[in-house]
Amino acid sequence: MSPMCESVMRTLVSPPRGQEGGRLRSHACALIYKSETEGDENHTPDRNLVGLTTTMLKVKRLEEINTCYHGDQLEKMAFFQCMEEVEEVKCILEESSSEQDSRSGKSEAKEQLCSHPGQKETAPAKGKRTAPPTDEAWAPPAPFDHRIVTAKQAAVNSFYTVSRTEVLGGGRFGQVHKCEEKATGLKLAAKIIKTRGMKDKDEVKNEINVMNQLDHVNLIQLYDAFESKNDIVLVMEYVDGGELFDRIIDDNYNLTELDTILFTRQICEGIRHMHQMYILHLDLKPENILCVNRDTKQIKIIDFGLARRYKPREKLKVNFGTPEFLAPEVVNYDFVSFSTDMWSVGVITYMLLSGLSPFLGDNDAETLNNILACRWDLEDEGFQDISEEARGFISKLLIKEKSWRISASEALKHPWLSDHKLHSRLSAQAKPPKRALLTSPLCG
Repeated sequence: MSPMCESVMRTLVSPPRGQEGGRLRSHACALIYKSETEGDENHTPDRNLVGLTTTMLKVKRLEEINTCYHGDQLEKMAFFQCMEEVEEVKCILEESSSEQDSRSGKSEAKEQLCSHPGQKETAPAKGKRTAPPTDEAWAPPAPFDHRIVTAKQAAVNSFYTVSRTEVLGGGRFGQVHKCEEKATGLKLAAKIIKTRGMKDKDEVKNEINVMNQLDHVNLIQLYDAFESKNDIVLVMEYVDGGELFDRIIDDNYNLTELDTILFTRQICEGIRHMHQMYILHLDLKPENILCVNRDTKQIKIIDFGLARRYKPREKLKVNFGTPEFLAPEVVNYDFVSFSTDMWSVGVITYMLLSGLSPFLGDNDAETLNNILACRWDLEDEGFQDISEEARGFISKLLIKEKSWRISASEALKHPWLSDHKLHSRLSAQAKPPKRALLTSPLCG
């Protein structure tokens, strides 16, 4: 932590004259570090308001309390520098907390196995996971071990039979075809990306590099890659459940709130793993989330073509994405971070619960204006039977100020995703909410 940051922190929490201990001032942005003794009932912010660098290594979780800050220009510069460093520390602490959660989860699994001797032990998921609401939320791992892939200078047809008639999907990049490895008969998916020059090829190689770093059951896995003069082919894990988007718009599919919890939890688990690897997806939308099959609620996130490595000290700006899912900082061409993905999680959750797109306008310009105004509500009929916990969850994500949004780790701990009593109550109701069909409550 820089000396300037330390100075600001001391200034913000220094006790007024005549008072013992530090108290939060109305104009301050205070940082509260909850230590390993946070279970202590007597522990209060007044007793242990701030720890500096040495204390940071011992804390379990970092919370930010943001209020209006007034001061001269130098103080403001120092304040923002401090907040930037806080974001870096927060990421490190969350990763440490996630590792503890993972270890705790493994211990709980062993205890359950001992309690139920007849239960068969299953292999742990590849990524760092916390227990999902029901067993159905466990997405199956890819039918192969995680691989580090380099594009081969060879023809894909030499190793795989690519079905030109079975098209699984498509987009700005090209098409995805079903394929089969000749040597093993393994069913896979071939993403054929047209590359018109070195810039296009570099972008695809960035996608390969990103996928090489991501080993998680809720993230589609890369198996092989081939490079030729006019295209690059990515051979990937195959799932046949279709896009999550199709379930949102299907009038015959009864999507309940508990279903949405199962989908959202897996999305957050996949995104948490990406963020732990310091990778931003930056194009999260229902079209980029595939269902493992048509009968379960298991999903995998796909399409890492726009993903970027996040380096907090190297400020990253992007000017791409799908308009109705863009975060305000992308629309403003401001710095992006982990919370940029979490905005998109909020939009997806809103859509899953109601069938509505919260910011969709009559055209792109109107959509972007709605996003910048953060103009959305939960008053539509589609939210009539939605729980207060679901409303609270969305409200912690669709916030214009990115530093106020909850992280993926915090989202997984939110009562809406973690409260088993709530899930049991929702399961007993077994009543799908009234849903609209992807129209905006703002624009009719």
